Amino acid sequence: MKQYLFKIGAITVAAASMLSVVGCSSGTNGSSANNSSGSSNSNSSTSLGPAGSTPTLSWKGTITMYAQAYTPDVPGVYLAPGSSKLTGFEQAAKAFEKLYPGIKIKFVNSNTYGSNQWYETEAAGGKLPDVTWVQSAIVGTALPNGIFTNLTPYYAQPNPFISGNKKWSDIMNPRILEMIKAPDGNQYVDDGDWVGTAFYYNKDLFKKAGINSAPTTWAQLIADSKQLKAHGIDPGAINSNTIYSWWGRIFNPNALGTKTLNSLLAMDHSVGVVGATDQVKGFENGTLDPSKNPALTAWWPSVKQLLSLWDQSVLEVPVNNTNSSAPSSDSYFDAQKVAIDYSGSWVPMGVQNLAKNKQFDVGAFNIDDLKGTSKYATNLVTSQDVGGPSAAWQFAVSTQKSDSTMTPDKLKAVMAWLEFFSTPKWNQTIVDELGEFVPTFKGAKATAANASLAADLNKPFYSLDYLSNLTAQAPTQINSLFQEYLTGHLSYNAAVQQYEQIATQAVQQYKVKNNVQ
Repeated sequence: MKQYLFKIGAITVAAASMLSVVGCSSGTNGSSANNSSGSSNSNSSTSLGPAGSTPTLSWKGTITMYAQAYTPDVPGVYLAPGSSKLTGFEQAAKAFEKLYPGIKIKFVNSNTYGSNQWYETEAAGGKLPDVTWVQSAIVGTALPNGIFTNLTPYYAQPNPFISGNKKWSDIMNPRILEMIKAPDGNQYVDDGDWVGTAFYYNKDLFKKAGINSAPTTWAQLIADSKQLKAHGIDPGAINSNTIYSWWGRIFNPNALGTKTLNSLLAMDHSVGVVGATDQVKGFENGTLDPSKNPALTAWWPSVKQLLSLWDQSVLEVPVNNTNSSAPSSDSYFDAQKVAIDYSGSWVPMGVQNLAKNKQFDVGAFNIDDLKGTSKYATNLVTSQDVGGPSAAWQFAVSTQKSDSTMTPDKLKAVMAWLEFFSTPKWNQTIVDELGEFVPTFKGAKATAANASLAADLNKPFYSLDYLSNLTAQAPTQINSLFQEYLTGHLSYNAAVQQYEQIATQAVQQYKVKNNVQ
């Protein structure tokens, strides 16, 4: 069962504790980069291959790496049953080892990797891998400071493995760089993929219910869900660990509107990202204080109306569930138990990898017209705001504080390895092989299946994942609270009151930890 959670999508800070190769690997084989097609993320002329003067490295030894869902199928690495048999990173490692014969790349993983507790425990013992996947949202918030290398100065220098590159950051999407900043304003994570979200639907079940086209408005989505239900078809499902984060990214920016969002962004001069500091300031001036701005919760009843029609067994799964056999929107969709799966860009590949007699025609849609969901609804299109860079390409380099083997000479070698694979060529090869995300380095192309999602990178964007990057506890608290409201265990008024308390507490805790006045 897939449990991708994103700071922007499936995900939230606390949700990162559920992620591991075992939990996140889809068990699907993506199309290779050589067969990929689709529009480039940029018109950049950056070379896809390494060229120029490569670093001279005196250090010899083994570099360890936890590559999350991109972990290759190599000897000594445990992959969950059904996981993709990937080779992309193995190819990159062999190419690097050929350049530097005295260095070996060792991929590591276990079913405990990726949890907050794992990072803290391993770091305390000086045993973190040299390069590790980590959600950017928890760096400098949920995790201790000083355990990952500041990449900001490296990004300002040329990547020696990219021909003609003047600054490594030139190949990176500026919006993503803004989104993944730590509270101190620095970059600690090398982020190279984008996860898209959509309402994926079973075209056969839609036709069975007499529905010939996908809905484009919220009102049509409600009507189609009722029509599916009337024909004995379970309309849809969404996983409980994303119910607030994903809906909130659609409805909160829409309700606030362009003028208010631009005002929030102006506080920090950020690029489309209402970050943690913006959120704190917005809370204090009343814009993001739910006790003073009802627009932040007025849309809740509309979501409850929709999900009351959808599958309840998936909705009621505990937010912090770690049981891989629990109901999920993806497994129900693959089994054709529901007609709609509001999920991530891995869904089509999951269906494609079913047995031939189990496959079905999959369509996708998003809802851009939210009229009627609350009196605060605007014309601002926000469906693309749910996607984001918090997927499987989020790599950090450990410091000597968290990795006792990290000497200055070794750090130079580890950074060379990070630079080597963080080029458009390897970004495209590795991401497209899995086939579930969009490569984001300029010059890399998405697979044909994900080409339309690549366009989201260039749409007007207002990332407001409210509360999730303030504290480690807030995401779980708000998702659990929203779940209780949606499933009828809390009234609207009681839920809003608790929401206000969670927001107030999260803001205060963030200010104390980060010395915000």
